[in-house]
Amino acid sequence: MIILGFYQSHDACAALYDDYRCIASVALERVTRIKTDGYRFPAEAVAECLAEAGLKPSDIGAVCFPRMRYPADDVRKSARPFGGLFATGKIDPIAPLRSGRVRDLSEIVDTQAFAGRHGWPAGAETFFYNHHKAHALAVLAHMPADDVLLYTSDGGGDDVFYSARLLRDGRLTDLFGGEADTLSRPVPQRPGDSLGKLYAYVTEALGFRSLRHEGKVLGLAAFGKPVHADRLTALYTVSDDGQIHCALPRWRVRMLVNSLAKSCSREDMAASVQQTLETVTLKALDKLLRRAPVRHLGLSGGVFANVKLTQRIAERFDLDEVFVYPAMSDQGEADGGVLEYLLKRDGIDTWLKHRHRLSTVYRGRDYSADVERVFAAGGAVKRPAADAVEEAASLIAGGGIVGTYLGRMEYGPRALGARSIMAAATDRSINDWLNKRLDRTDFMPFAPVVRAERAADLFKLPPELHYTANFMTVTCDVKPEWRDRIPACVHVDGTARPQLIHREQNPVYYDVLAAYEQKTGIPALINTSFNVHEEPIINKPEEALRALKEGRVDHLLSQQAVWSLA
Repeated sequence: MIILGFYQSHDACAALYDDYRCIASVALERVTRIKTDGYRFPAEAVAECLAEAGLKPSDIGAVCFPRMRYPADDVRKSARPFGGLFATGKIDPIAPLRSGRVRDLSEIVDTQAFAGRHGWPAGAETFFYNHHKAHALAVLAHMPADDVLLYTSDGGGDDVFYSARLLRDGRLTDLFGGEADTLSRPVPQRPGDSLGKLYAYVTEALGFRSLRHEGKVLGLAAFGKPVHADRLTALYTVSDDGQIHCALPRWRVRMLVNSLAKSCSREDMAASVQQTLETVTLKALDKLLRRAPVRHLGLSGGVFANVKLTQRIAERFDLDEVFVYPAMSDQGEADGGVLEYLLKRDGIDTWLKHRHRLSTVYRGRDYSADVERVFAAGGAVKRPAADAVEEAASLIAGGGIVGTYLGRMEYGPRALGARSIMAAATDRSINDWLNKRLDRTDFMPFAPVVRAERAADLFKLPPELHYTANFMTVTCDVKPEWRDRIPACVHVDGTARPQLIHREQNPVYYDVLAAYEQKTGIPALINTSFNVHEEPIINKPEEALRALKEGRVDHLLSQQAVWSLA
């Protein structure tokens, strides 16, 4: 069966599955070119998924809907008094579900009207997924272990801000933050409890945009002192079962953050919120792991885009594996929604049998057949070298900046070789001049990419983090002898956020690293996302060509050739 999942808040996205096989997953922003585009049905992302599959909307057999405010046009007229029509023109479908006035959200959301507008069959099955369960199942689907604690943390979804679930002996149990919490009255978790919201408030207080620039706050934190960490941490308590609660409502948390931010430097405020996030999260996980001792920890939700937090978790607890879902933000909701539908349809025994280790997240539409035509028509020429890999490595060794356009685009916030910018990590000043070329202002160094078998030579990366490091979701300490050899990738605190690459994941990308090391003796390169400031990572070959023409990169690397301007 062809199953469509979608999400339509910020980070809107779509995912298309053939039962348990993911055909495509695409964030709306990559298609529309509007950063964090959303708050509407992601029609363009759905179309991109269908195009990759060679399917039509009429081929869809089931559709997985998020549970969030829907525009009035999508809500049955008979249901509007129950949900309440607000000034925003949107209706909360969970309120009548919680009150018991309806048993299924299809009584609220007009799924037939949805089908008519978007072309899938009126008889397609509909399923409304739970936000945090979708986050959790996206992780679990790629952790084929027998004992797993799943922990999610974000700015909120379905009136929940944290969840914990335990897989043991073939049973998946909600510890908290499950459906019972979403539907209970009163809701046991409040917005003020959310560390994700706290981090967002600090992001805004420092002059950045929440849901977009939290990474800048993380970068600033290493330059400051946590002068207000004790004050912030004191707001939060952790109950014996691992739940986090705040002494203040969210509006008072925001007021306090704004006040504290005025009394110190940006660096000190960033350090304060980072330490608070780490301290409180570690305390919660400590109680959870005492309550449910396991060897494997799966993490998702936007809070776990914080790579330093994941490092702290691995350092604190004795675990066999810590894995962060690569699309940990709400970009992963569409996938998780489909997986939640499959769990309901097939039951836990069948669902668990389909788990597998995640190899890549190259899930976008494949434009490879268009590359040569687009590049050549736009004025780019193939370099005469017979071996594209050797040519790319030589250009990088000579100081060139190479943008990769290799197969299908990545899913999630990280560029992982398909749409990356590669450069030498040996030039300390590159953080200044390359960021200027990309119109970026960042406080983090560039991330390194290294062949997996060489990672242990450069980084203090324990085995339990190797899997998640394939997707650049954790920091680790750089070995002292390498800090001055790859300075462009080392933060002021001596850490880096590496990507480990295996040849079967991306042969061209891997081979460039090998060729570069053979020429220079340096096994790591810079891998930064192929985009300019405030734009999403590129998707189509036309966008790569534009970057070349604008001087963002010096060369483009496709599967068969290196391209430069004539």
